[in-house]
Amino acid sequence: MVEIPKMEDIAKNVNLYDHDKNEFEKGYRKDVAGLPRICELLKTAGSTTNEVPDKDIVIDIEKAESVAVQADTTHPSNTCTSLDVNIMASLDGATWDTVPYAEMNLGAAEIKTMLINPGPLKIRIRFDTNNNAGYPRVKVKVRE
Repeated sequence: MVEIPKMEDIAKNVNLYDHDKNEFEKGYRKDVAGLPRICELLKTAGSTTNEVPDKDIVIDIEKAESVAVQADTTHPSNTCTSLDVNIMASLDGATWDTVPYAEMNLGAAEIKTMLINPGPLKIRIRFDTNNNAGYPRVKVKVRE
């Protein structure tokens, strides 16, 4: 007779090795997948167009099943009332869009989340601060 494992034994978390970070991360036993990666980007005192975040990160979405982008202008120093978050895409990692692949506009003290279609090889974030000083924060969550 075959013994059926208990549900709590099946659903337990497992640790998966992340080769990029050189460390283990929590994952799910049911599909042996890592938790979605979240990348956070900040811009301090933005005041012009096509601005690069303080730490410019290129995000690989080649294997993505879904990609969520959340922008936030609630920083106490933010005085900008019109800020554009531009998602630029690349199919080869070298040639980048000159027109945003996806974009959103936020006013002062707003948080907005949107999904973008996977498909490009990589994406990166750029900001257009349309007035005053912008302190935007963007989180990108890639589910593979």
